[in-house]
Amino acid sequence: MLASNDEGVELNAEFSVVADGGRLSLVMESAGGRGAGPNPRNYQYNSALTLLLERLRDRQAVVVSGVVASTQTARLPEEERSIVPAPIVLADERNIEQVRRQITRAQGKIGRKDGAKEGNNQKRIELRLEVPGYGPDDAARLAADLAEPASDGVLPRAKDLVRGLIGETISTPTGKGNQILKVEDDSVLVGTDRSPEGQPVPLREIQHGLDVLAARGTLEVSVAELGHRSTFVGAVLANLPHVSRATSPTTLTLDRSGAEPAADVHFGELDVKTQVKVRTEQTRLRKLLANERVSAPCALCGDEFPLEFLVAAHVKKRAACTDDERRNLRDIAMLACSFGCDVLYESGWVTVDETGCIQTVRLDQLPAGSLKLRMQHLAGRRCGAHREASEPYFAWHRTTTFLRHLAG
Repeated sequence: MLASNDEGVELNAEFSVVADGGRLSLVMESAGGRGAGPNPRNYQYNSALTLLLERLRDRQAVVVSGVVASTQTARLPEEERSIVPAPIVLADERNIEQVRRQITRAQGKIGRKDGAKEGNNQKRIELRLEVPGYGPDDAARLAADLAEPASDGVLPRAKDLVRGLIGETISTPTGKGNQILKVEDDSVLVGTDRSPEGQPVPLREIQHGLDVLAARGTLEVSVAELGHRSTFVGAVLANLPHVSRATSPTTLTLDRSGAEPAADVHFGELDVKTQVKVRTEQTRLRKLLANERVSAPCALCGDEFPLEFLVAAHVKKRAACTDDERRNLRDIAMLACSFGCDVLYESGWVTVDETGCIQTVRLDQLPAGSLKLRMQHLAGRRCGAHREASEPYFAWHRTTTFLRHLAG
């Protein structure tokens, strides 16, 4: 396989990824000798190795060990073929070109013939890897991912995407609700009607879908393409801006013409870039709803708080909104305090009726204590965010989140 650089130009240097016991290994084929013509075999060996190491760094990979794997050195003990004396945590390496040089320089003396002044430092090598999100069965997928040009940040990483959906219930093409409960190091906990406590879904499955969508611009939501959780993965990807969904079969398409790197179509530039992307929608939406004031009342309890104690809560879940609804910022969201009102509304313990008054679950079923007192305080109050334009969104909450909670 040949890798393409970020401009889409293929580099003349063959590589592969193979399963090596419980790990994956990157294999670089040797480059041809100096006398092999103007363009000898794999003559861009060094450039390709640097590029592959950079893309492995982006995936938080560790080079556990490395050896020369040529035919001439096959009979040597492994310790005499070693080119990586200690594991290399690529994420900690700023200068990947220097890492590449260390690896290539170490090859020169291995298998060198007696009397030779210098040896070939572009031999066939094997770098043993640990790559988060890729197991021993993912050799072909990792090779394909490393070969593709970078996506220029048009799409986020899987963990960043699902973190922005925590607490949201997203619908699959079949209409089933999946709630994202928690994001862990290598998986996302997803609650369903059958498993409300949640089942883990590997982040690598979502990342695979993102990589395919970035590389090809389109993908089919099917088991063959996305694995056995294809409907959930497809529902997550459908929440991306500039992604449209067609049916029969269900297909996602990325509109690159309008996509801006690290941006959200619904509120301009919602992500800023530091070491990682930081979502800024909350800060800007809170300021919008508060009319640039430094404090504002909670739409539910009515108490006034500094903005840092208020949440821009979506009246209708963001994942369930259309593009037009997401753009209707003043009606789709309200300020709710972080001292209970936000979570009570989000989880469906309270809602707002068609007259603008707050309804609660049955108070006689609640034990005495702070929760019951809080609910009693909210019951019957007027919601400051309810008006004719926002009523359709509150109606959605009443008939989905609130009633689902009551049924549960």
